[in-house]
Amino acid sequence: MLQAIEVDPWRFCRERRSWEVRSDVAEFPRLAREFTQGTLFCRVVGRTDQRDGLSLQVTVSGEVGLICQRCLGDMSHVVEIERTLHLARSAAELERLDALPDSDAIQAGETLSLVELVEDEVLLSLPLAAMHPEGKCPSAGNPIFKE
Repeated sequence: MLQAIEVDPWRFCRERRSWEVRSDVAEFPRLAREFTQGTLFCRVVGRTDQRDGLSLQVTVSGEVGLICQRCLGDMSHVVEIERTLHLARSAAELERLDALPDSDAIQAGETLSLVELVEDEVLLSLPLAAMHPEGKCPSAGNPIFKE
């Protein structure tokens, strides 16, 4: 398992720190339950803007294996996440930041787990039901569910 990386998110951003890892999905505690195989490259970069706003640039890419819900066979899924998350100190600030166009925000406390942050972003990016395109299942001649 990946070592827990706990940071002070405010300091991480103000000092423009970064963290990156290339790891098998089996090394991520929550992702190991979702994927059959694969490797992810993850990078988190702390940033500040002109108005002293703090944000995290989250990048995750790789190819992972999922179970197709149509045929129950393995299927490949490409993960490509490029996201900026603004940091909010309170629920009111979170609401204000989320209301801005093209803005995503998280309410951050005194510590933030970078591994959990990456896991959250990957899990949120997954399709509701992973399926091969219709008619493209490797065992298409013998589907489990008739349509």
